Amino acid sequence: MKSNDVYHDSFQLQYRDPFGAAPKGSNVTLTIDIHNHYSISSVILHYILDKTDKEETQEMDIYADQHQFFGYETTIVMPEEPQLVWYYFEIKLEDGEFFYGRRQIEESGAGVIYEQVPPSWQITVYDPAYETPTWWKHGTIYQIFPDRFYAAGGRDLAKAPATSLMHSHWENDPFYIRDEHGAVVRWDFFGGNIRGIMEKLDYIESLGVTVIYLNPVFEAESNHRYDTGDYHKVDQLLGSNEDLAELTRKAKERGIEIMLDGVFNHTGSNSIYFNQRDQYDSLGAYQSKESPYYSWYMFHNHPDKYESWWGVGTLPTVDKDDESYRDFLIHEDDSVIKYWQKHGLKHWRLDVADELTDDMIKQIYQQLKKEDASSVLLGEVWEDATTKIGHGKRRDYLLGGVLDSVMNYPLRGLMLAFMNGGADAADVERRLLTLSEHYPKHYFYALMNMLSSHDVERVKTMLDLFLPEDMGVYNKAAIVDAQVKALSLWLYTFPGVPSLYYGDEAGLTGGEDPDNRKPYPWGREDDSLVDWYKKIGKWRREHSALRTGYWKSHSPHQDVYSFERWTENGVDNFGGSAGEEHMIYLFNRHFSEDRKVTVRVKKGKWQHMENKKRVFKAKEGELKVKLGPSESMLLRHMH
Repeated sequence: MKSNDVYHDSFQLQYRDPFGAAPKGSNVTLTIDIHNHYSISSVILHYILDKTDKEETQEMDIYADQHQFFGYETTIVMPEEPQLVWYYFEIKLEDGEFFYGRRQIEESGAGVIYEQVPPSWQITVYDPAYETPTWWKHGTIYQIFPDRFYAAGGRDLAKAPATSLMHSHWENDPFYIRDEHGAVVRWDFFGGNIRGIMEKLDYIESLGVTVIYLNPVFEAESNHRYDTGDYHKVDQLLGSNEDLAELTRKAKERGIEIMLDGVFNHTGSNSIYFNQRDQYDSLGAYQSKESPYYSWYMFHNHPDKYESWWGVGTLPTVDKDDESYRDFLIHEDDSVIKYWQKHGLKHWRLDVADELTDDMIKQIYQQLKKEDASSVLLGEVWEDATTKIGHGKRRDYLLGGVLDSVMNYPLRGLMLAFMNGGADAADVERRLLTLSEHYPKHYFYALMNMLSSHDVERVKTMLDLFLPEDMGVYNKAAIVDAQVKALSLWLYTFPGVPSLYYGDEAGLTGGEDPDNRKPYPWGREDDSLVDWYKKIGKWRREHSALRTGYWKSHSPHQDVYSFERWTENGVDNFGGSAGEEHMIYLFNRHFSEDRKVTVRVKKGKWQHMENKKRVFKAKEGELKVKLGPSESMLLRHMH
């Protein structure tokens, strides 16, 4: 049998209706076309329920006979319990059988023929009773690593940990001082603080920011503060609990929310709870089995052998099923979550969410929503969050009632693969459509999209690495700047919530940790790049189509990726009122050659957002555009 004799494309409504994820208990209609020159005895749909691994079969009916193809169709009812449903097709002939399934395990769209059971398409079945807060989908994030943003009011060295090293110059590069085993023995600090963030709120607001995501701020020994010493206390080098509450109030006055980093998988070994070095006035789990915190930790041989995060002794892991730990974190009157809720802090990013249990995450979610339904709980997840496996089971992150959002590292990976030649525009389109198919729509529009973070290399450094050292007449720095502009414009106009890592807008570079955590270059900014980020932040804020508008992808050339965003009849993709507008993003990744492309769009005139004098006309629904090397553009349809 020839590959083009059978066809099912999960991206097209004529083959799968509705597109993408499906509410629990709803109907999904699946169709497959097969050439009529085969003697077909039956076509069977196989579908498997992920929670039980139970397989069901359903014989498909002929519904059409056209253009030499038989169309087979059936409708299946989604389970009442949210989960993944997998499906593939079996075609039985009079003289044998074959299968039709997904081309690759992680890519949807059109399938291919197999002689054995094939990779299956995925339907994410979710509970529609849960939705991400509307305000979040309209947001723009600014991520701050507190020690490295801005130091206000001088630096009090007496408040730094005893083992620390304080940089005398803000312009220094960060570094680690390690012992012969590779363990950090002295942490370097620059002295950035909460008052410094308060002083820069005008600047942050000018970037169009509506959310400040802070890396950990609680008392700790390290500069990254993922080794929590006291969950109820802001690190004194950063300021006080009152400072954090004041920042929250002052930011709120400007329409900016504060999101905290919740490090609940492990504590510091030097903490109230573990107290390995006896520096706290408490009976820590390390000191005694009689400690009120002893049951939190998993000792193999007390006190020196215990579970820790990735074997790092300073980060002892907690037992997420321990009742007293959960009470301390979530349920007690003065629990960590409730304590900070009382201070106005109601949004959290969960560090290493895959190492927390779904049940524990649900309890945090419920406590946040009980106090304020607009609270947002975001998880650190590096993969497709619908297929993620952790704790030996498929995670329920996006099925409803667990998380509101996750970090969209898959998007970052695709953008960089597009830049380094690992994926062309068609690959990017197929993989992004796969992601939008897997994620319930309100989650796809709530993902935290970023180019850089404290855990990965900064985007400018990555792009510089992708280009050849000797570029002849082409100026490498100018090309990198154009690429940074192109990718940031993509980020700010794509479905989801763009996140700007502090300093990216100022041209900050940085490789792997700690190089990606340099201080913000105050007084040494790339002013043109800062102005660019202010501009795209303004575009996003002023055009609802770029936030919650419909989305359609294009790949007109292997080097050119494009997508449209629009509203219809004054309504966005979620039924909310919005201005009538239609926009299109285009980007040529090639750093030395022009690309001419044609994209089928709404007819009429399209105006360049940055250079209003440039107007393109779509004749008979065809928009012809020439893009220079590394050129990107956002066009707006002129009514």
